[in-house]
Amino acid sequence: MELKRQCINGVAGVSLSLLAVLIHPLFAEDVPQFVKGQSQLPAAKDPADSNWVPDIIGLPDEEQVESLTRHVAEVMTEEEDTNCNAIDYNLRMLVFQNFVIYQHMANAQHHYFKEKMVLKYAHVLAMILKESSGDPTNVTDMDGRSISTSRPGTNLLRWSKLLKLTVQNGIKLNYQTNYGLTQLSADRLFVAFKLAQGGSHNKDFLEGKYGDATPNKVDLNSAIAIRRLIWVYQGFAQGRLTQNDECIHEEDIYKPEFNERYQTGLKMALLYCGTKFLYRVDDQSIWTNQNSAFETAMASVAYCRLGNSKTGYGKDEMDERCFAEWVTLCPALNVNIALLTRLSYFQTRKIKPVCIDTFNRLLNKEPKNR
Repeated sequence: MELKRQCINGVAGVSLSLLAVLIHPLFAEDVPQFVKGQSQLPAAKDPADSNWVPDIIGLPDEEQVESLTRHVAEVMTEEEDTNCNAIDYNLRMLVFQNFVIYQHMANAQHHYFKEKMVLKYAHVLAMILKESSGDPTNVTDMDGRSISTSRPGTNLLRWSKLLKLTVQNGIKLNYQTNYGLTQLSADRLFVAFKLAQGGSHNKDFLEGKYGDATPNKVDLNSAIAIRRLIWVYQGFAQGRLTQNDECIHEEDIYKPEFNERYQTGLKMALLYCGTKFLYRVDDQSIWTNQNSAFETAMASVAYCRLGNSKTGYGKDEMDERCFAEWVTLCPALNVNIALLTRLSYFQTRKIKPVCIDTFNRLLNKEPKNR
């Protein structure tokens, strides 16, 4: 039985968004300003949204993630490049861990990363330093106004008040406002370009449950792929952690037969997102239990909506808020979206890649007998 889209992108109800209760900003109706050199495709339509489900064969479980992370830590000690080692340890760990998690899944699906994927990750890591200083809660508008911790890391209390803080600092909130590590805007949900090049598995698992062999699959453009990537992470938060799982409907999360898997999903979504690498809990009077605080934050975005196939995606305030919440609370998702996005979107695209040697040491080469 295939996972239904209404399950991935459920109607808001049981889980009240932390941000929704803080502020209701008026979003501008400005015409998008696109980066020179990009050729925009026609409006993105995805007729398969109603029955799409991603291929997550090979997604590592908690024990496997812990093993992969220990391996990353060991490999990091071998890095001799001072420019790489000068980057905040947790920021490097976030990106390296995402690389090995993604690679683990790709290898299980008989895909092996090439040098181009190594360069893409190394380039994105370098761009993060210039785009946001490694602050997952960095927000910048089209006029250059910005709020940032100016360093890698932040705290959950700041995240919960993020939209309120942006308005207080005179930042314009609309679909061109840039969020998170690589400064992504909600117009990525509906402005369609050709996907960035760099390895077939970069998109195969987004084609559908059977990868490139999925029946009736659509031609992916950047908007469709980015929406689906967010839904992949939402699927984790909704309890879909294996290929045979279905996500849990929002109205069922407290039922005994579903609640344990739902709670596990929240925990694993935080793990895949790398949230705890860059977020901490500072105010114990508000966040009395750290694990509970993180899971409450993830629960608040698990069922938010990006829009729908009839009215469009990223077209109203709630769609934009959902996008903003996900690409800030889930730093790894922000990185993954950047990997799908053409370099011409980023002002920092000319910066030199960093930590290439570490990525190469983490790379699993394709077996010669294949």
